[in-house]
Amino acid sequence: MEKLLIGLICFLASYAQAQDSLYVYQTEGIVLKGKLNAKTRVQKGALLTPQVKVELQPQASLTAISKDGLLYTANDPGLYTHAMLLKRKTQVYPKNLSANYFKYIWSELLGNSTKPTQIGGVFRGESLMLFPADRSHIAGSRLEFRWLQDAPEASGYLFIREAEGEAVLKLESNGSSLAFYDNPFFEEGKSYEWAVTTEAFPNLSNLRFFSFKHITKAEYEVLREAFISELNNPLLAGLSKQELEKLLCEEYGLCK
Repeated sequence: MEKLLIGLICFLASYAQAQDSLYVYQTEGIVLKGKLNAKTRVQKGALLTPQVKVELQPQASLTAISKDGLLYTANDPGLYTHAMLLKRKTQVYPKNLSANYFKYIWSELLGNSTKPTQIGGVFRGESLMLFPADRSHIAGSRLEFRWLQDAPEASGYLFIREAEGEAVLKLESNGSSLAFYDNPFFEEGKSYEWAVTTEAFPNLSNLRFFSFKHITKAEYEVLREAFISELNNPLLAGLSKQELEKLLCEEYGLCK
């Protein structure tokens, strides 16, 4: 009984702290946190408690959200405390997005509702891949791939292969994204795997690959209705059509 009470107290304390914390919604460039000799890269979904300090490298930026759907942005190099971030509230929301959208994101990151899959972009570890998330479903003729760069203008090598087959597509880029339009390599109904590395000639067996399936628009509509039904979150009612589509794509890997 005593152990149960202690566990409950710890849970309530951590929950209360999370309520006062910020969640990372987006980063560009290199954003770090941690002690001098044990710094880790900050990515989407990271919890920024009042004790956490973040460091922005040159050309980096960070956007965090609060439980009320408020946005806080930092885009100047330097070290930021929690109090400093709270002074950087912005009234400018990304195009077609509202406070209701970010309230939903915050509630999902905190774990207030049942969701069919982990929010896209969260808990990626040291992987460079950002989008599409692992086990995504993508409809449409345009396929975009985004990843982290270790440094501006650093070369990255994108490998895309059929999940069942031997065909491999390899491309080099000094940016952090590539898009394909009506590329014959991709066929509806097929599954693919992709990876990014800084090595030009890696051993593909040692790379971590993310998978995605190229689906038809009809399949997208079926999956869309299934996702909405399974999410069962009242906050969804406050989202516009554009916000809902963006949510399903960026947070749950169902894109068109």
